[in-house]
Amino acid sequence: MNLVMHQLLSFDNPAWQVGNHLGEIVKGKKHEEYPDDLQKGILLHRFIDSFSDSHDMVKNSTSKLHKNYSKFSPIIVDVYYDFLLIKNWHLFSQQTFEEFKDNCYRILQDSEHLYPPKLLKFTQALIKHDWFEKYSTYEGLEITLSNMSSRTSFENNMHMAVRDLYLNEAQFEEDFLKFMPEIVRACEDFLDINKLNKT
Repeated sequence: MNLVMHQLLSFDNPAWQVGNHLGEIVKGKKHEEYPDDLQKGILLHRFIDSFSDSHDMVKNSTSKLHKNYSKFSPIIVDVYYDFLLIKNWHLFSQQTFEEFKDNCYRILQDSEHLYPPKLLKFTQALIKHDWFEKYSTYEGLEITLSNMSSRTSFENNMHMAVRDLYLNEAQFEEDFLKFMPEIVRACEDFLDINKLNKT
């Protein structure tokens, strides 16, 4: 659920941004039903998830939470990495966060006709309740995690993680700042961005 990171790693390409967003719900070979540029965004979404899940720094962050939050730890880390990304925004984007957020919302909203019903409802809620902004504060994180907690059928205490995140922010941020440059480079390679820039 690191929505902000997924959009940033689409590198301001609207088709990749929309495809990356579709990747939240388009599974298996269903991506082949979409145009090539959207397919690339969907596959980028999967690449980001796979790279993140297997990265040592992400695993390190997750391990800090596993005792209290078990299998929900990776979900909490995903959301918290968006918080840390927004906090360190100037390191990864030349746009202001507000400009980036407004552009994302516009692009995602303009493509609502492409979304299956579940993703359409998700997208409309995202924009209406300004989830990107909520990811930027601890109060917003608590609301986000509480909402996510209520949507799972398994008993959990995800919303209580905010205290642990706050108290250990420096350790999580150290992991994040080691991880982020590596996933940026990996996504550039996946998308052949350097090759595209030369043509």
